Amino acid sequence: MLNANTATSAQLVNLDANSLADFFGLITEAHTQMEQALLLLQIDREDEQSLAELAMAVDNIHNALADHSLGELRELTSSLLQLIYAIRKKQMVFSVTVGDIILLVTHDIKTLLEKSLEGEACKAFMQRLPRICVAIKNVANVDPMMQENMMRDILMLLDANTEILDTDTTATDTLRNLFSSADPNDAELAAYGVVIDEDFAFFRSLGEPLETRSKYWQGRSQRMLRLALKMNDQAGRPVDPNQLAAAVYMHDVGMALLPLEIINNVQPLSEEDLQQIREHPKFGFELLRYMKQWREAAYIVLQHHERMDGSGYPYGLKENEICEGAKILAIVDVVDARTHERTHASPQQQALLRAAMEIGKHSDTQFSTYWVDVFKNLFQEMRKQTVENINDKKAR
Repeated sequence: MLNANTATSAQLVNLDANSLADFFGLITEAHTQMEQALLLLQIDREDEQSLAELAMAVDNIHNALADHSLGELRELTSSLLQLIYAIRKKQMVFSVTVGDIILLVTHDIKTLLEKSLEGEACKAFMQRLPRICVAIKNVANVDPMMQENMMRDILMLLDANTEILDTDTTATDTLRNLFSSADPNDAELAAYGVVIDEDFAFFRSLGEPLETRSKYWQGRSQRMLRLALKMNDQAGRPVDPNQLAAAVYMHDVGMALLPLEIINNVQPLSEEDLQQIREHPKFGFELLRYMKQWREAAYIVLQHHERMDGSGYPYGLKENEICEGAKILAIVDVVDARTHERTHASPQQQALLRAAMEIGKHSDTQFSTYWVDVFKNLFQEMRKQTVENINDKKAR
């Protein structure tokens, strides 16, 4: 296996600079396409278009490895293609663990190639490679009850200590901009229909000092605001953008007023602590409800932890009793929590994929099915924009 690693290094060293740049560029682009396809599959695991695009991205890497005589690594991509084929043929179902395997395999291929180019030996990984390939190819053939355990073993074989991706949600400019922590300027807000007045400026001014109560909150209002307004735009603005924006800034005022030992606690909370947390939407509501022109924002704040099935708080409202702005904010809150707060993700998790999986899994129970679909369509549109941007750059 060490000889195979040496051969890999020799093949890469023999490439000229342009060929090497094109080679790594193709792998990076394919990895981004996989990430976006997997994001949609977390929401709809039977999305045939996303499965086809996932297979195409893996196949592109597979062919690139062949073009550069890196046959030993093609066994990995070959095993992934067999796994995706089994899912498309309904021999097994797509799961978040499948997504983790696909992303981690392609990440490890890129990392191995980069280390080989620098002359570093990857003996341990190359020794595990045959076992990894055999295990991935055999997943679809074992009893469905055993598949999840087998896939977790594969993840450990790949690398138990390697994170798949950076905490940035994606490598594409469109999504990076959407999840930026920078304060949106007036022109950006105006594009979403937000009109800046003295009240709104006051709500916005509260955001920064409130976020200093926890290092995990810094920048979250700006990120949540962009996603909430973008979802509202995607749906044709059924919610007044001004009310929605005000609610984003004010929704966690009550959380900021909780004792720091509760805010920063990473251990399981007591029932008493949980009860205090469940009361937090009422604080923002009380601050807003006396301002007649912000009554809608007040109810968005009050209801953003209610659930479609009535299991939420503070009042256990059901879907038809919850305002649309609160349904948007519920999704946005979870997406930001999973992508930026604390260390929710294990080494085999990618934050945005986990967030998408969570809202998809709880569609119609915790989250509005309609707004989950809006969230999904938003990322489909961004994927389309990303492809167009890539094509534009190639055409120049």
